[in-house]
Amino acid sequence: MTTHWHRPYSPGPGRWFVVAWELFGLAFFGWTTERALRPSLALTPPGIIALVVALFAAWVLISYRILRMGVYVSDRGVRVRGLLRTRTVRWAEVERVTVRETRHSIGRFQVAGGLSVQLDPHDGPAIETTLWAQGIDFAFRRDAFHAAYRELRRHLTAYRERSRDGHDPRLAS
Repeated sequence: MTTHWHRPYSPGPGRWFVVAWELFGLAFFGWTTERALRPSLALTPPGIIALVVALFAAWVLISYRILRMGVYVSDRGVRVRGLLRTRTVRWAEVERVTVRETRHSIGRFQVAGGLSVQLDPHDGPAIETTLWAQGIDFAFRRDAFHAAYRELRRHLTAYRERSRDGHDPRLAS
């Protein structure tokens, strides 16, 4: 058994586009902010440097999270890394892994979200993952989406077989 977390799919190239786009957006924001503040607040070169460093640090942190986002698996469970939070669910808590057509409510309107992978726990509501068929990792790689889904199901099945054979992974260190 391994406790090593790994992504059961390769991230799509669109992530790098998003990271580059964010850099461009923050650079443009910094440039316009400097132009707007210089005449009115007499923004000095050290102030400009501080602005650039702060925006660059924000870009590095956001880029790191974007590149690490995804679903990770190990023998112990599944980990869903989002932009702002990470949630780990033990396989023992998962009833099944499903693909569902998602819908999002915006006021009185329903917006179709497309196919996404969800974890159904024994207790509580379904847990959304970052695996979305039209998402940045799978937009043009539908086969990779289905392969990731099958890999999650394979890990859940393997956990159940180990548990049935008396090798409870929760007791392993």
